[in-house]
Amino acid sequence: MPATDAEPPFASEQTLSAFDLRQMRSPPGVDFSVVRPRCTGGGPGEIVVCAPDPDKERVRPLPHEYEMPSAVPRLEMKLDENTTADVQLQSQAFPNGTVSNRLMVGVKRKF
Repeated sequence: MPATDAEPPFASEQTLSAFDLRQMRSPPGVDFSVVRPRCTGGGPGEIVVCAPDPDKERVRPLPHEYEMPSAVPRLEMKLDENTTADVQLQSQAFPNGTVSNRLMVGVKRKF
């Protein structure tokens, strides 16, 4: 028998009332459950899309009074009475337009 004469794999009923996910069989090891709608409304033949409020989880802009530090603070640690070590970030632009971002580690000793 040609492939065009074969029975369709799904039921031939194509009405909206025939589509019910609660009657769908779940494959072994998968548990489908019915989720109650969050939104109300909508009549027969209408599709109602319910979405969470996008502003609920949105990060608010900083107030105008907030001042952003111009650079990363310098980290300095005292090793002993006369010696300190520091770490700092530097950025250097070269004449050809290349920017070198680097981490500098320094040690200072009082004498």
